[in-house]
Amino acid sequence: MVLLAVLLLVLALISIVRALRDGAAEPPATSGDPSTATSDAGGAAAEKKSALSSPTPESEGQEDGATADEQEIVRSGTVGDGTWMVADPVAGPVAAPSDPGSTVHRYAVRVEGGTGIEADEAAAAIAEVLADPRGWQDLEEVTFQQVATLEEAEFTISLASPPTVDELCLPARTGGLWSCRIGPDVALNSDRWLHATPTYEELGPYRAYMINHEVGHFLGHGHEKCGADGEPAPVMLQQSIDLQGCVPNAWPAEEPGR
Repeated sequence: MVLLAVLLLVLALISIVRALRDGAAEPPATSGDPSTATSDAGGAAAEKKSALSSPTPESEGQEDGATADEQEIVRSGTVGDGTWMVADPVAGPVAAPSDPGSTVHRYAVRVEGGTGIEADEAAAAIAEVLADPRGWQDLEEVTFQQVATLEEAEFTISLASPPTVDELCLPARTGGLWSCRIGPDVALNSDRWLHATPTYEELGPYRAYMINHEVGHFLGHGHEKCGADGEPAPVMLQQSIDLQGCVPNAWPAEEPGR
């Protein structure tokens, strides 16, 4: 009887060891893990449509190896006050699509208090970029229309302080530096809006890039790589971090092959 009990105990221990070993051999689950949050891949129409409502975050700072020269990039230390000002719609028509049957995407603009950014001025700059013929309008057969309330909007563009953007972008890691798109929300880092990054020499083109990049995610586009040294960078390249040999380019219609 004692021998049988010892035998059963040994068999039980062997089973436990095997179970632990098999479990350790499996790759860790990635769902919901902020360290593995990546861009939507592909470019098929079905994938683009699903991206419009997908909660999957896309951020310039979340991919492995994504770094910035922190001696040059501005970290202002700004902390917003948590209040929001929703901008009034820009007066007059701002978009004239070439195709009357284009899809209309309604958006709202809000700015966090304490950032030093005027909501109406930011909304005017955003509307100008989204209406530019070099942007997504003709390429995607879309029109962007600003609305007065968040309830009317299909997606929201939030300009906020770095800590607030970090919170809005979770589980993506924006590290106080970057912007993101998650589901119907585009979150723009106020430091980047006011100070750009060392990869751009002028603030205006950089703002156009950050708007087109994050709205491009909303339209279903994932991150891209530089095609060749000296070419205009794809808008969906993480240009804030590294141009990979390309030259800065804020406009999807000005990419090679368009």
